[in-house]
Amino acid sequence: MNDSYRLTAAHALFSAVLCGLVLLSGCSKKLAQYQDAPVRDSKIIIPLRDVRDGKAHFFMYTRGGRQINFFVRTDAKGVVTSYFDACYTCYKQKKGYRQEGSDLTCNECGMKFGLSDETWQAKGGCDPILLKSTVEGGNLIIETAVIEKGIKLFK
Repeated sequence: MNDSYRLTAAHALFSAVLCGLVLLSGCSKKLAQYQDAPVRDSKIIIPLRDVRDGKAHFFMYTRGGRQINFFVRTDAKGVVTSYFDACYTCYKQKKGYRQEGSDLTCNECGMKFGLSDETWQAKGGCDPILLKSTVEGGNLIIETAVIEKGIKLFK
């Protein structure tokens, strides 16, 4: 075997291994990492002053080594609501949503939802899943028992 053939074969093997690693990392279903949700007394407590700006604010809640992602948004009328960072159609891909300008966009299928819209109309199953929350004394409150029911979306 000549030296140039060995070099070409080694280069091809290296390239194949590198491409395989890139493909595997791209197919990873690892959840996005966000800021930790502030938890006190079995409640997630988010000050409204921190999320009343018309943007999507993403958080993660971790319990027993399991991570649940969610986001909070304020509509055009000033109503603050929370949602799991998942939908019934694309949740298995574990990609969630992202903010693009004034829209919330599914990272899997690209479906868009206006952040300022009062309600999000059903768009074929890719709707963000509502996470029950309440507003008390200038804070958005999510019971940890309620958010933990959504663990099936993030397995």
